[in-house]
Amino acid sequence: MPPIAPSTSLTGLVRRRVPAGRIAIFGLALFTAAPIVAVLASLFTRTGGLYLASANGLSYLSGTLTLCLLVGGAAILIGAASAALVTLTEFPGRRFLSIALVLPFAIPSYIVAYTYADLLSPFGALRGLSLPEIRNLPGVAFILTLGVYPYVYLAMRADLSARSDAYLQAARSLGAAPGAALRRVIIPLSRPALAGGLALALMETAADYGVADYFGVKTLSTGIFRTWYGLGDLPSASQLAAGLFLIAMLLVLLEQINRRGRSSESARALRGDQRIKLSPVHAAAAAVFCLLPIHFGFLIPVITLLAALPDATSVGATRGLGASILNTGLTAGAGAVLISFLAIILAYAARNQSRNRATSAVIRIATLGYALPGAVIAIGILTIVNSAPFISTVSAGVFLLIYAYTARFLTIGYNSASSGLSRVSPDMEAVSRSLGASPQRTVTAVHFPLCRSAIVAGALIIFIDIAKELPATLLLRPFDYETVATRVYRLASDERLTDASPAALALILIGSIAVFLLEGASRKKRYAPKEAITQSQI
Repeated sequence: MPPIAPSTSLTGLVRRRVPAGRIAIFGLALFTAAPIVAVLASLFTRTGGLYLASANGLSYLSGTLTLCLLVGGAAILIGAASAALVTLTEFPGRRFLSIALVLPFAIPSYIVAYTYADLLSPFGALRGLSLPEIRNLPGVAFILTLGVYPYVYLAMRADLSARSDAYLQAARSLGAAPGAALRRVIIPLSRPALAGGLALALMETAADYGVADYFGVKTLSTGIFRTWYGLGDLPSASQLAAGLFLIAMLLVLLEQINRRGRSSESARALRGDQRIKLSPVHAAAAAVFCLLPIHFGFLIPVITLLAALPDATSVGATRGLGASILNTGLTAGAGAVLISFLAIILAYAARNQSRNRATSAVIRIATLGYALPGAVIAIGILTIVNSAPFISTVSAGVFLLIYAYTARFLTIGYNSASSGLSRVSPDMEAVSRSLGASPQRTVTAVHFPLCRSAIVAGALIIFIDIAKELPATLLLRPFDYETVATRVYRLASDERLTDASPAALALILIGSIAVFLLEGASRKKRYAPKEAITQSQI
């Protein structure tokens, strides 16, 4: 085969257009990072002192930090322990539970809060029982733990599934009991995965607005809304958003420090086909432990909403439901398409300029949004609009929503597109060009078929995340513009859970379908299950 001139290859074509490409990438990074810059600028531009250091600001900050501490500890306990049980041990129902433990991921936490508040109300199904009050900080921590522990569970399950059994067998050969081997060897080796899952869980905890607001708990997110909506004080709200941003960045930094110096184990070739078989008593305890978060985080909310559905026949339950579903579909669909398109551009830039540090840094800035709460991005956009009087929040409302979704969820699309492009070897491009295909034909005939599944999966996740997004939508939506998420929030906040049940069940159904599709795709890539080792106990 004759050599291919670099200037005619796809990579050569891209590199010849590097200046224009870099300008586009820098512009995209500026576009997505502008809300962050606006929020951080509030720390230095507000007159009257630092609101974050005032009595109100400190109470909001302490509420967020305490909530993160409570949720983080509980999420580690539930997520890591359940992942270890379904991955490293054998007991009846393990395969089903390994999938079902992800189901609470499909329900927005604010919907879970509404159902529990209704159950425990003076007129609820559990009235008369001596149950603790849930409308407080521990109650918020309980609800959020049910919603975020899957982050820890999924990260730990993926890591433990790839972990070599040689470590466990070596510990057992030295006389360590199975439980001690798990606690002292396997779990410490999985600490980077644990840190990654915990960081995501805490980011979602800090970003929560619906649960904390409904239960009347002071956090930075609720403070942003109260300061902006209640007082009309955008600079003070921006400072609270800056505090929330700094917490998110601290979590990212701690996660990266924890991973530094640790290399991934190439354990696929080393892993064995053995799994610890539990005794009947311990198998029953393991099954109950794994069932509890599913029961409290998925079954109870769904059953409560289904029970309320037959009574949702009033005008308030149906009026405007179709419009909110249409609005959700349009904004989520438009956002998913736009984000996927921009993500593909970033992925190609990263692929063809991987050795350029400036481009890599710019792409990192452009994909920073997923670590940021929606309220932070929304306040940043409001700050930009407030300083640009030629932009009308009324006429640009829907476009501002799409802007916020793009800045927040571009990371998901980029990671998916980058993962898909990693499957395309440069040799495939060379072969395509040697056969006379143009660069455009190479993209459509070679790249896209190999990347399609990853890009579609990313777009699906983006669609679901946009459909469930509450804080940014509440802050930026035009007047009388309602999505399914804001509809559920409005009706449930008025203690009308029955009227909110159809919209809430629609969100849960969308999330559940996405969970099963993504679980099915991920299970195809796993190795065969381990065979059981007979052990009397763990």
